[in-house]
Amino acid sequence: MNRTQFFEDADGGYTSFSHPKHFTKTWNKVRAFEESIGKTLDDGYTSEEYIALFNFALARCSSTFYNDKKVVVFYIRYLIARGALPAEHETILAGITADDLSIKGGTDRIRYFKNLNHLREAIEDTVKAADRVDETMYDVPSAVLYLAWYGLTEEQVLTLPKTAVLEDGIILNGQKIEMPYFLTDLLVRLRDAEGFNTKGRGIIFRKYMYSDYLIRTEDSHQVSVFQMRASLSRMDKVMDHTYSLRFDTARQSGIFYRAYMLECENNNFDLSDPEFAANVFCEDFTQKQNKADPGKRLRERIRDYTLYKQLFS
Repeated sequence: MNRTQFFEDADGGYTSFSHPKHFTKTWNKVRAFEESIGKTLDDGYTSEEYIALFNFALARCSSTFYNDKKVVVFYIRYLIARGALPAEHETILAGITADDLSIKGGTDRIRYFKNLNHLREAIEDTVKAADRVDETMYDVPSAVLYLAWYGLTEEQVLTLPKTAVLEDGIILNGQKIEMPYFLTDLLVRLRDAEGFNTKGRGIIFRKYMYSDYLIRTEDSHQVSVFQMRASLSRMDKVMDHTYSLRFDTARQSGIFYRAYMLECENNNFDLSDPEFAANVFCEDFTQKQNKADPGKRLRERIRDYTLYKQLFS
């Protein structure tokens, strides 16, 4: 069967998938994997090869894995219905769960940061590789990532006042969060900075707009969520997104790291208790969120945490 037929077929083909944009996003990862092993889905995969595909797709969250799996199953069913593959391939896929994933396999790209030093290495490698005349030009996105690691939400990061930055940590909601020197050095430097140098027609000094907030730019005294994410994306692009320098990756890694440290020290570590899990994962599992069942979200988060813990095995 010609693969083009699937994308042109209005009866059961690509256009019949419920979320075409999501299909395209997953399909790009599928094609990259196919090229890496020299074998396509049309040739028929073993269970191990399907698992390798999902690992390659950077399934950091179990919900992402199941969304990617829906795309693959949809395409495999199309092939089966047209006699291009035997029906056993749907059975093979049905037997693959998030428990089969490996955080260490499939690609060199980062899924989670194992610890703070791991995040630090990623940030410092990126800054060193960037085309810049002043390393402090990346202080804003770097600070955002570090604060995310310590569990701050996007809103808390963007509204953190300069006065909350101390020589040995920050004050958040009246509580002090102690931080290592290398990090507080960066935060204090950003707090007191007037701007940074960039290259243009010569060296140009970009002056930060006056602001009471730590996170600001030369154009904004208070950065929006969109601006913050765009800044992180530009920084992540320096190393071709190898390090996954994203807010949610840094924040979830920090939350899971502290959960793992607590589990190692606490004999009463019980994630089946929604209230305990909410405190550990900094997430409310008692209320519905975007129509998602809270119990399902808790089970997914536990699976994600189990995946993260593979970094320590």
